[in-house]
Amino acid sequence: MSRVRAWLDASPLAALGLALMREATGQVEPLAPLVPTRPAALRRGKRIAFWSLAAGGGASTVAALLAHRSAAGGEAPLLVDLDRWAPSLALRAGLSAATIVDALVQPGRERELVSRWSAVPFLPGSPSFHASFDAARVCALLETVAEGRALVADLGAGADALEHELLATLDRLCVVSGTHTAQLQALFCAVPLLERAPCAVGLVVTAADPEDAARIAGRVGFPLLAAIPSDPYLATDDFAARAPTLRAVDELLRSLH
Repeated sequence: MSRVRAWLDASPLAALGLALMREATGQVEPLAPLVPTRPAALRRGKRIAFWSLAAGGGASTVAALLAHRSAAGGEAPLLVDLDRWAPSLALRAGLSAATIVDALVQPGRERELVSRWSAVPFLPGSPSFHASFDAARVCALLETVAEGRALVADLGAGADALEHELLATLDRLCVVSGTHTAQLQALFCAVPLLERAPCAVGLVVTAADPEDAARIAGRVGFPLLAAIPSDPYLATDDFAARAPTLRAVDELLRSLH
């Protein structure tokens, strides 16, 4: 038996197997045993939003991952796409359903118009939302359709998404940034916009290791909530994710408690 094992360890198959395990787990040698853990979950009633000054940092992706991971942990939040100019979550989910604008103009039917994205209650956005945005009506709508559940909102990008009345209802605004030069420049420019935010603000850095993310957080002065590693699945909008990505999302969920 020892001879067979020695032969297998020396064969190219062993190197290939280790490479595949490292790719799947994000761990380097020695490969620690993978212990199944229950995903983290948001507490009921929590109000979390994701935003970035410039598009492309991953705010929508992280919002959707967080909602689905929380649902896997036993608390399915309401996921709402509040991007006024380029709502993308319904397209990425492959859904054609009533939007938040439909819910706003049909009082009394709001709960009926909520869709489902897998296990997550979901209210898609509308590209016409920017023309009819009313913060007071939106806040009242969200309170009605959330029905006591946690709420995860994708605010999209741009300074006009930072409505004071809406931010005041949040427990945390998660500012999302990638590590490309243009994304970091947008992050630094966003700091003055958030100095008087009526809610707690934290930072999520995408496509970064924890050390680099911590340096970025130190420069902008926001607490680092999570560093989401590079993930080839997310880059292609598959919404499948490697184990390191799921661990990072769990870390984010725990930091939002």
